[in-house]
Amino acid sequence: MPDTADPVALSATQERLWVVDQLAPEGSYNVALCFRLTGALDGAALHRAAQSVTRRHGALRTRFDDTMGMPVGRLIPPDGVWVDVERAEADGPGRTLDRLRYEAASRPFDLSTGPLLRLQVVSLPGAVHIVLVIVHHGAFDGLSGPILTRELWHLYDAYASGKDPALPELAAAYGDFARLQRDWLDGADAAAQLAYWTQQLLDPPAPLNITAPVPRPTSTDEPTRGVVEFDFPPDAAHATAQACADLGATPFMVLLASFAASLARHTGARDLIIGTPVTERPTEEFEALIGPFDNTLLVRIDAEPAVTAAQFVEQVSDVTVQALVHKDIPFQYVVRSVAPARGGSGAPALCNVAFSVEEKPQDPGSVHGAVVCADPWLFVPPARFDLTLMVELSESCFKGRFYFDPERVSESALRKLAEELAAMPVRFAYQPDSLLFPADRESRTESSEEEGSS
Repeated sequence: MPDTADPVALSATQERLWVVDQLAPEGSYNVALCFRLTGALDGAALHRAAQSVTRRHGALRTRFDDTMGMPVGRLIPPDGVWVDVERAEADGPGRTLDRLRYEAASRPFDLSTGPLLRLQVVSLPGAVHIVLVIVHHGAFDGLSGPILTRELWHLYDAYASGKDPALPELAAAYGDFARLQRDWLDGADAAAQLAYWTQQLLDPPAPLNITAPVPRPTSTDEPTRGVVEFDFPPDAAHATAQACADLGATPFMVLLASFAASLARHTGARDLIIGTPVTERPTEEFEALIGPFDNTLLVRIDAEPAVTAAQFVEQVSDVTVQALVHKDIPFQYVVRSVAPARGGSGAPALCNVAFSVEEKPQDPGSVHGAVVCADPWLFVPPARFDLTLMVELSESCFKGRFYFDPERVSESALRKLAEELAAMPVRFAYQPDSLLFPADRESRTESSEEEGSS
């Protein structure tokens, strides 16, 4: 039978993630939002709310059709959407809450059938319910999280209360962005941006060798969780604000400089490339949409011995601004452009370290006689980079998380790196003239690695 679903253009991000899914469809690009609802849960209202969000946002009900050899998007009709809302019980060995959530969050999506959102509910004693919302990254980015949270619980509250939801009409569809992007990629501005990246990434350094990993057990009952959490010192938020004011930087730039400086001091590298996601919507009409608008930028940073703390922050700020000016070229276009100069497909990855900053999730609050809060449980999918640092910001404190590949990076090395990194904003703010990279750092690094391996 012919496919009657509406065809839509795929964005470059959707196309890239479809390719990744063909190579490794193990759930590594799933995103999990976790909520804790205390009080009575209306299961029918929750399912109806999930259905409505999926019908409202085309990216969530896009399926990927490759029957003609190249993927094309097809929209599941709104009346054809069915979102799975699973129920599970944490009731004994092998069925712990963490295991249930991890298994649900890591189960792959079938991109050929969609939709790209599903839920799991685990009920606990004391009228507590864990609501896990799993979305494929091919329909989702960092700015989609607050939109989904707000709309899902608004719809739930309305349906549970017997009211009509009051969500405004969307000004555009995700497919409009995909078509706009495809047209732009054929123009002169796109060519100029690509030329910038080709020059910026000429003769790239080897991937960072952070440390040799510690051998892991050959088998384990629990899934490997490559994550290290740490707190910045209490005065880090104030020091970051001071460094921003004195050096003309943003908190993102100061924290990226902190990460880069710590990596350079730890590894002895003088030339670093750090990947970072950018998730801005191109125009106001797209701001209320759920969808993958994100791109990965490669920030190239010099760490020369003569540079002072202030000079380093200024350099990182400048190169970050230039990356943002040229942020619209999709990541895979940059890789394809640079790869021939690096020896083709056999060359090493352009970067194996990434950095991001996120705001602390907001709690939905009171919802139809219950209280809903963002649950602090972490979903750690298979590592996309050898090492990723995510810093969570709030007004009073900063929290850091290293996500890492245990086959390549050891947890003990990251704990040492975290100590230096967490103190770096204070150094930028109050010791701006100090030298960050002593001339003998290579020998010190080699010595510390030998000590760590002995």
